[in-house]
Amino acid sequence: MKRIFETAVELSAVLLFAVISLNVNGCKPQTTPSLYDPSQQYLPNPVVDSLSPSGSALAGIDTVTIYGKNFSSDVQQELVFFNSTIVPIVSGNANRIIIKAPATPGDSIAVRVTVNGALLYSPIVVYKLVAGISQFGNLKSPQVAYAVCEGPDSALYTAISSNGVDRGIFRTTSAGISQYAPATSGAIGWNGMKFGSGGYLYGVRGNRAIYRFAPGGGSNAQIWVTISSGLFLDMDFDPNQNLWVGGNSQYIYRITPSASIKGFPFSGNVRSVRYYNGYLYFAANVGTAPSQVFRAPVVNDSLGTPEVYFDISSDPAGGSNIYAITFSADGNMYTGTDSSDYLIVVHPGGFVEKPYSLYVTSGVLNSPCRSFAWIGTDLYAATLSGELLKIVARKQGAPYYGLQ
Repeated sequence: MKRIFETAVELSAVLLFAVISLNVNGCKPQTTPSLYDPSQQYLPNPVVDSLSPSGSALAGIDTVTIYGKNFSSDVQQELVFFNSTIVPIVSGNANRIIIKAPATPGDSIAVRVTVNGALLYSPIVVYKLVAGISQFGNLKSPQVAYAVCEGPDSALYTAISSNGVDRGIFRTTSAGISQYAPATSGAIGWNGMKFGSGGYLYGVRGNRAIYRFAPGGGSNAQIWVTISSGLFLDMDFDPNQNLWVGGNSQYIYRITPSASIKGFPFSGNVRSVRYYNGYLYFAANVGTAPSQVFRAPVVNDSLGTPEVYFDISSDPAGGSNIYAITFSADGNMYTGTDSSDYLIVVHPGGFVEKPYSLYVTSGVLNSPCRSFAWIGTDLYAATLSGELLKIVARKQGAPYYGLQ
């Protein structure tokens, strides 16, 4: 009985406390204060109407313009998101924001803008970022790429080595990869390759011979011409089908279609050769000086006096060596160097552009390019570390005369 009484007393006390609480607090329900203030004045929410380039841009390379409404005239008061990444703003006003595309490719990227003082983000606009540089060819360690070149069938031809031994030359098309030529005994790899007229493939591999593969491949290369001293590293054809060859020697050599050879004095270590617009361009180290790109006019199958076209010392990013050069149809020189950017573009007049720096930062481009080949509007490169890369250049290469 005592326990029942105590329980009744306790229940009465609880009921009494409830009645007192109602009298003190009244009948109005108690709520947590809201962060939303209906009297607060907000800026209009930003709206994204379109992006340019339309549909997609090159990740890490293109400048992207965002058009819309209710942006801030002060770029410090707004943020641009590509998915969850905040993208630095280059410039902008109330109707336009200009950014550098981030280096991360993606097919369905949610683009949003937020403005300080506005209540909501802009509605999402879906955009695409295409990789400006990507791994190509699915090479597996210890496979490495040496020289690359364009074939008469617009296929990419790549010399592959592994563990310091040549594994042959491979042909890559949209249909797949096939072996074009067998491995060469005693060779590490081909330093330079170019197709000539009649379907012959010419190659140099760092000795004093030029080799030639029969049309259609499938057989070993045969020695075509040799020199008595020095070595060959790279070559290119001119419109008369003369093959111009450079290396570590006292000469630049011209070889006619009939295999007649003539040397033009130039003392240096020539790493890369390209004929363009009436001139022979070649990247070389002279003595202990850093690399320079020289050019000499080609007139009546003879080579004029070389002049310096570009000096790697003028690149503030540093570097001592130029390993490869090639030209686009509009005269830009793509240059593989050991500077911190690895791949630079030298415009006519000497202006240096570094559009691929973000790919160095992201680790996609991690060593200098040593061989180039244009296929359509894409540029392919083999690097010193043996990687094979596809570079979306979106322009044609300069005319290549060996395929005529």
